[in-house]
Amino acid sequence: MEHICLPDLCTGCSACFNICSHDAISMESDLNGVLRPLINPLLCVNCTLCQCVCPVNNKLDMHSPMRCYAGWNEDKEYKKECASGGIASLLYLYVIEHLKGVVYGVGWDDALRPVYKRVENSEEVNQLKGSKYVQAFVGKAYRWVKTDLHNNRTVFFVGTPCQIAGLKGYLRKDYANLITCDLLCHGVPPYEYLKSEISRILRRKSKTVTNCRFRGNDEYNYGLSLWNGERLIYFKKGIASLYLSGFLTSIILRESCYSCKFSTNERVADITIGDFLGLGSLKTIKPRPQNISVITLNTSRALLVWDVVKKYQPNLKSEQRPIEEAIKGGVSFRHAAIRNLKRDAFLKDYQCKGWNYAIRKALWKNILRNKLRAILKLKA
Repeated sequence: MEHICLPDLCTGCSACFNICSHDAISMESDLNGVLRPLINPLLCVNCTLCQCVCPVNNKLDMHSPMRCYAGWNEDKEYKKECASGGIASLLYLYVIEHLKGVVYGVGWDDALRPVYKRVENSEEVNQLKGSKYVQAFVGKAYRWVKTDLHNNRTVFFVGTPCQIAGLKGYLRKDYANLITCDLLCHGVPPYEYLKSEISRILRRKSKTVTNCRFRGNDEYNYGLSLWNGERLIYFKKGIASLYLSGFLTSIILRESCYSCKFSTNERVADITIGDFLGLGSLKTIKPRPQNISVITLNTSRALLVWDVVKKYQPNLKSEQRPIEEAIKGGVSFRHAAIRNLKRDAFLKDYQCKGWNYAIRKALWKNILRNKLRAILKLKA
């Protein structure tokens, strides 16, 4: 077996890696830095289980939103490092503290890689805060989830839609004690790009980095910031960051992101959260706090969970909104990211000359524009 699914459609969800009991599949970076399954023909027994659980090859149950909310955490200090309204953290805490369950989300490991982490105490939820604009390493997380489910633990799993699809494909049945939450996703760049960008930033600095942030309810929102504990090492706002500019202009996303079948108003998870873009376009909202999340409840399970969460979380504030408002404002509810015309040239340059050359060449107009802005700002 050469391929589990068509290479350009592979999302790197790791369902195939997790299902293989012969350890014949490993997840490796290709020439473009993209994480893909690699099959060892010496270990493979051609059971085709990997193809059977692949969400690209199989149709999964999708759910139309049943209810929509605008929501936010009123605890401004706790929300400081959260993306949008800080809803995911409130859901994590509810599952841990009131259901005595276990939660899965993405945090940074000691090597500053985005990895799935299993958390079952409130103090560790902080490491899952904030958006990670990079593809996370699933590792054996699906196997851990299955073990927890069989041990009758309530499991709350947060991820991109393709990761939720990968988990469901791997499990191959519905579990009453599993709650899934997908993110409104623009797409994911491979980790190798972020690793190269951080190396470029730190090439003349002998500094330890323990945290990487892209979002927050503070002055470091929508930027690339690097931290050593509480100490800021580096910060570039929005498109001034080469990495973020490449992300926002859809040059550096994974190839499958441009044909993502999960970028639709029908969702693969029980709950969907993200930025509430377009809030107020169909119905006014007063008062309007800064950074509000959209929450769509897509299954009857989600409706039950949400109604209980609102009672147990006094800092959770929410207002029901028209579902059409969320769909109208949220691009990821309507279609996949549009492939940038410069992408092919970027990939060719990346293979030949590496990240620094490829991204600078692709974004040279942005770089020049930012330099001119800096000069004009100094003169002013």
